[in-house]
Amino acid sequence: MSDRIHRVVDDVFQISGTCSSYVIVDGDAAVVIDPGDGDWWEELPKIGVKRVEWVLLTHTHRDQCSGLYRLDRTRTKVAVPELERHLVEDVEAFWRRRPIYHNYNQVADFFSLPRSVPVDESLEDFAFFRWRDVELEVLPAPGHTPGSVTLSGEFSGRRLAFTGDLVDGSGNVPQIHNLQFGYGDALGAELSISSIALLRDSLPDVVCPGHGLPIDSPAETLESLAKRLSAFCTEIDHPIEPSPTEEFFELAPRLLQSTRQSCSWYVLRSNDGHALLIDLGYSSAAHARPCALGYRTRFLPTHIDTLKRDYGVDVIDAVVITHYHDDHVIGVPYLQRRWQVPVWCLDRIAPILRDPQHYNMPCLLPNRILVERTCRDRERFTWRGIEMQMHDLPGQTDLHSGISFEMKGVRYLAMGDSAHLRAGRLSHGHIIFANRVTAANHLKVAERMLEIEPDVLLHGHHRRELASADGDVLQGRADTPVTREDLLDFRESARHLEEVLSSLVEDGADEKCRADWVRIEPYRVRLAVGQSTTIDVIIENVGPDPIEIALRLIIAPGVTAAPPTARCLVAPGERHRSRHEVRVSQLDRSGPTILCVDVTRNGERLGWLAECQLWHEGTPC
Repeated sequence: MSDRIHRVVDDVFQISGTCSSYVIVDGDAAVVIDPGDGDWWEELPKIGVKRVEWVLLTHTHRDQCSGLYRLDRTRTKVAVPELERHLVEDVEAFWRRRPIYHNYNQVADFFSLPRSVPVDESLEDFAFFRWRDVELEVLPAPGHTPGSVTLSGEFSGRRLAFTGDLVDGSGNVPQIHNLQFGYGDALGAELSISSIALLRDSLPDVVCPGHGLPIDSPAETLESLAKRLSAFCTEIDHPIEPSPTEEFFELAPRLLQSTRQSCSWYVLRSNDGHALLIDLGYSSAAHARPCALGYRTRFLPTHIDTLKRDYGVDVIDAVVITHYHDDHVIGVPYLQRRWQVPVWCLDRIAPILRDPQHYNMPCLLPNRILVERTCRDRERFTWRGIEMQMHDLPGQTDLHSGISFEMKGVRYLAMGDSAHLRAGRLSHGHIIFANRVTAANHLKVAERMLEIEPDVLLHGHHRRELASADGDVLQGRADTPVTREDLLDFRESARHLEEVLSSLVEDGADEKCRADWVRIEPYRVRLAVGQSTTIDVIIENVGPDPIEIALRLIIAPGVTAAPPTARCLVAPGERHRSRHEVRVSQLDRSGPTILCVDVTRNGERLGWLAECQLWHEGTPC
């Protein structure tokens, strides 16, 4: 055997090169994890390997994967972390848009490949990669890069964790500079601490790092690195959130609030080990921050583990979702994938959860969420003896709900993001017009809250500082006691908002808050050449008078639409759908083809108001 090749366990070998590569052998075939520059390829026959069927990447830095260019793609397939797939199969687009000037993004993605390589499969968080009898679990491991993963599996009775550059063979980090994602922060270090905690909880017997030799019995090594990373964050003046053990406040004997999230979510507990969740947000605010740097966010299940370990929760019966924003649902795909937990929501919200690519709205999670049960507005249901009621609360977003319930004589309303406290007074929530919000939305919320008359609001974001039972720690409590006077304050706030908006325009304030009163659904469509699909042009009349609409589809070369035009009369408060068949004879593989709709209202030309995207099937988007 070559001096570069070392046996880890019976059928797993490490090969030294620009990184530590790992070869999993079955007969004369193999899977390679992180090929490095691949200059050792000709040495594989020394361990009996005649063909490599798969190459897997833990992350996409060149020292880990430039050997992809050596592969015979007729024989070898490639799988990469889902969140870094674009840096492999569409890296030219990354290089076109990566800023150099006015650049405050310090993520180490300048170490990406120079040209694209086709990808066969994504390594999705908490999924399993299977090859023959080999099963590797994909664990999120952000830190060295935002999209890094660890691959974990059983070999010869030992659990091996292939960790990429989360830790090196000496128990340190491979480079310090990669721990800085934003200008002056230590976000990579903070995320690494969470990733190390998740890795430790998976109880590996051996850590197989991307640089250096394998680490046997790694628990003490990982604990030491996490402490040193925490000290680094302190020295850099990068505050990190409290210990993962401080994950819940007990608002009432059967009601918990999450503590370490960018949003607050809630847990109702029964006395026999069952729980009902209301929303499920980020593991910490740090996991939401990479989106500001152009990277999708991750979910790590520390809170779920704490519920099971420390609060006697054996079964999560369901997650009730207040609204579709990613900070409130980021953990739901994990629960559905790992624990098959059902989702319940208001019927108006279900379509955007089930098919987010149908829409163009803020804060969408790209994952489809399976909705098992939908509720009508005001529908009542009972969970473990607690009577609950679903409410349409179109506040921060038009597609928003609330859930009311009573425990020990206290009436609660979990209301997501529909209200906030300002200067000690209850006020309308944040205004984001792209969420299809007008002044009328918050007035609807105000009237419903006066109807419900809750004693306590369970907010999605607002928190008040309250001393803990021992008086030593201030708790960021999201439960706010309210009186009828507070609810009247909220209604007054909503009325004042309407007055301010109306003062900015000559007429039609509600209509002029809405950019998408004309829109096309689905917004993103994937098509192969020769295929056709249907799209709907939606006209929504949010004004007080009927409107007469003439529309014309603006198509691109290689695309036809039938019918190309349409007319409709839309009554106030109504919505009209005009259906069109779109057929393609050619589509650009490098990006989307844009279809627009030209709109005339009551004889006035308004121009090309809405668009949708046609993507060539197989193009990353």
